[in-house]
Amino acid sequence: MLKKALLVTVSAGFLSACANTWDVDGVKTLQPTGDAFQKALFAEYVAVAEAERGRYDWGDTAYFLDKARAAAAGQTVLPDDVTDRAISARAAEAASGRQSLIAALDGTARTAMPQVAARAQASFDCWLEELEEGHQPGDIKACEDRFRAAMAELTAAPAAPAPQPAAVPAGEYTITFPLGAAVLAPEARATLDAVLVDWRQEKPARVVIAGHTDTVGDTVSNLLLSQKRAEAVASYLEGKGMPAAAMALEAYGEEQPAVKTGDGVKEPRNRRVEIVFADK
Repeated sequence: MLKKALLVTVSAGFLSACANTWDVDGVKTLQPTGDAFQKALFAEYVAVAEAERGRYDWGDTAYFLDKARAAAAGQTVLPDDVTDRAISARAAEAASGRQSLIAALDGTARTAMPQVAARAQASFDCWLEELEEGHQPGDIKACEDRFRAAMAELTAAPAAPAPQPAAVPAGEYTITFPLGAAVLAPEARATLDAVLVDWRQEKPARVVIAGHTDTVGDTVSNLLLSQKRAEAVASYLEGKGMPAAAMALEAYGEEQPAVKTGDGVKEPRNRRVEIVFADK
C-alpha cells in the first residue's frame, strides 16, 4: 500500500512538472519560422507526437515534440540514426532507407519538394520507433509504407522546370490534399500564410486559385471536389484578409493532372490546388 501511495505521489508531481513535455496542443500553437521544409517538418512531427500520445507512449511523445519544436525554431533537424534505436531484425534495411533519405535531402528535396521531404523524414523516424517497439506490425507497416511512398516521389525523375510566365509577377504555389477530401493540412495552411505575405508585398491584379483531383472516382464527382478544394483555399485566404474580389476560382477535376496516370489511380501530386498571381 505504501509503495502504491508513493507511486501515485511521485507520478502526480512528475506529471505536473512535465505537462509541457507532452503538450501536443500547446506545440501546435507555435508559429514556425524557417523555410518551407522546416515548417512542413514541424507539422509532420507534431502529427507523429499526437499519434504516440494516443497510444500513451509518453517518452516518444516528448521526443517527437522536441523535434517539432526544433523545426519550428528554424533549426536543422536530421532523421534519426538507426543506431540510436534498439533495432536488430531489420537494422540493415532501415540503414539503407536512411542512406537514401539523406541522399535525397542533401540533394534538392528540401527545396524542390519540401512537403514530401518532410513527410519522408518524419515517417522514417516513425518507422524506426515502431521497429524498436516491435509489437505493433500494423503501425510498423503504416509508417514504412508512408516513408517509402514519399521516397518514391522524391526519387522519381524530376520534370524539367517550366520557365516563369511573364504575366506572373510573383511565385506559383501548390498545396495538396488527402484522398477524396478538401481539408487543409497544417503544411497547406503554412503555404497559404506565405501566399498572403507575398500577396501583400506584390499586390497582383488577381489571384487565380485552381482546384484539381486525381482519377479516383467519377468525372462529375471529381469536378465538384476540385471546386470544393479551390473554395477551401479561397475561404482561408479571405479569412486572413484577402478580399473575395481579388480571387478568381477555377475547377478542373481530373482533366489537368500534374502527373499523368490511368483511371482510378491514387496520385497525391494530382490532388492539389494551384495558386498563381496574375497581373491582369
